[in-house]
This record gives sequence, structure tokens and C-alpha cells, in this order.
Amino acid sequence: MKKNITFLFLFFLISISMNSQQFILGVKGGLNYTFGAELETEGVPASGFNGGTLESDYKEGFHGGIYGQKSFRKLFVRLEALYNTTKSDFKFDKRSTSYSFDKISIPILVGYHIFDPIDVYLGPGLSIMVGDAVLENEASFEGGVIPTDKSYLSANIGTKAHFGRFEIDLRYEHNFKSTEETPVLLDFTSFGGINSVFKNKRVNQIMLSVSLVLFDSSYVPRRKANRGCYF
Repeated sequence: MKKNITFLFLFFLISISMNSQQFILGVKGGLNYTFGAELETEGVPASGFNGGTLESDYKEGFHGGIYGQKSFRKLFVRLEALYNTTKSDFKFDKRSTSYSFDKISIPILVGYHIFDPIDVYLGPGLSIMVGDAVLENEASFEGGVIPTDKSYLSANIGTKAHFGRFEIDLRYEHNFKSTEETPVLLDFTSFGGINSVFKNKRVNQIMLSVSLVLFDSSYVPRRKANRGCYF
């Protein structure tokens, strides 16, 4: 699967770079903030924990990868391949547990150049899980591994500003994956077991990244007066 994804990505970059008005290739990386999952928990009266629905709190993760972009005057098409770590926290009184997984994201984006230096864009994305989704302190599944789909579709919308070879990008990624409720048992040493239901395993993300252009088909180096070649 990973080899096929790599091949398709490289094929796309080579294809769109041919006969292009402008084609750029670069790398990017940054932070992502994950939110959206929900746990329904029973109360533990002896500890003062009343239970109820817990929504996950923002937790930072990281992403990094490569991208290719082809421009058609003010319009552009952009393909990215990103490795993404996601993590969100559920707080039980003074205790907390985390829900985390890693994934490869492949968004296909269509954008519009509004004015220098601002662009806006949107498009679908495919996320493929790398390894397992894990709920910390979960005792009913081996290793806390939570059953979940290995891939899902998402919608991406964002804006970016470019300054020469650098870009700053702010994006929202919405997860379309359907989710089934999963009973779980959370085991805290001082809390005891807490019967819970993982009502919503879907997570959404806000992503902030910085990009660096490595190749630009429209770039023409200047010839220095005292040299016979380009640098």
C-alpha cells in the first residue's frame, strides 16, 4: 500500500510538471491541534467524579511531508503527502487519558490567488492509518488498541501566505469517517475501573505549517557579471 501511494504521488508530480505554466515542489511541516472525540462515562461517587459526556481537549501533534503545486494564472492545483501524529486528551477530574494515532494524509487541493501574498483553497483528502489507534489506560482491549477504520476521507479548507520561497499555511481538516460506539473500560490505579462508551472516535484538526519551495519552474537565475555560469 505504501509503495503504491509513493508511486502514484511521484507519477502525479511528474505529470503536472510537464507543460505547466508554473510548477513548484517543496517540503512543509508544523503543528496540528486535534479535537472532536467523545467519551460517555459512568460516575465514581467515592472519588467525586460524576461521569457524563467528556469531549476531548486540544492537544498538539506534528506533521511533515512534501507537496507539488501547478498554477494556471490565479488558479492552482496542489497535492500533498503528509505524515501526521494526532493526540487528544480526556480529563477525568484531576486525571487524564489520551487518544492517539498516526496517519498519512494525501489532500488534493484547488486554490485561488486573491492578492499578494494571500491564497485560499479547499479540497478532499485521504487519510491512511499508520499502526493502531490507542486509548491510554484502556483495559478491555490488549494494549489499549481501539477498533477503528484504517482509512477515511476528509475535507480541507484553508489559507496561505507566500513570501518568496516560504509559505505560512493555516488549515482546518474535517473528518467524514462514520463511527460506531465502542464500550471501553478505563482503569486508573486510584480511581478503579470506569465503564465508558467511546461514542465518537472521529477527530478534526487545525493545522499550522511552514513550507519551503525547493524547485520552481518559473525561476530564472541571474547571470553575475564576473562569472560564466549561473548560481
